[in-house]
Amino acid sequence: MPIVNGPIYLTEECRRIEQAAADAQPPLMERAGAAAAALAARLASERNKDVLVLAGPGNNGGDARVVAARLQEQFFRVTVATAPDEIPDKNWGLVVDGLFGIGLARDVEGAHARLVDYANRQRCPVLALDVPSGIQSDTGRVLGRAVRATHTITFIGLKPGLLTLDGPDHAGEITVESLGLSLPAATAWALMKRS
Repeated sequence: MPIVNGPIYLTEECRRIEQAAADAQPPLMERAGAAAAALAARLASERNKDVLVLAGPGNNGGDARVVAARLQEQFFRVTVATAPDEIPDKNWGLVVDGLFGIGLARDVEGAHARLVDYANRQRCPVLALDVPSGIQSDTGRVLGRAVRATHTITFIGLKPGLLTLDGPDHAGEITVESLGLSLPAATAWALMKRS
């Protein structure tokens, strides 16, 4: 994994930053989705514009739906799936993992576990949004099972879980997108020393 520089934020600190920017225009979800869609468009094969977007129930799923909309505007053939039976039999050019983000605190089970397994069987690039689904963002521990991404775009700043325990084996190449926010360096440094 290449060395990635930048501030490291625990989940609790990310939540505070998101709350402080709740009135930002455009909204953070729109910014995150647009940034991820730009990376996704570069990763998807020109020969195969079929993109599978796995969308979960929370903010990560909201980011994933914005990614899907932006890719459709660029004429990608996008399938959004929230359950395994929604996935058609296709040779995907890219899978976008938007199942779970930094808020995951329990093991991935049931239909979501089957979606993770499906993503891990694909031979195309897999782009995780914020953290690979199933990785605990503060520790890097696998919660039941986790997506093995080839690329991860993480928002606001790095998460300790991308850099520790199982995180590096699941994150692939990491891109940090600050979403245009001005982040306090002192706070970031304090968090790096705590992690």
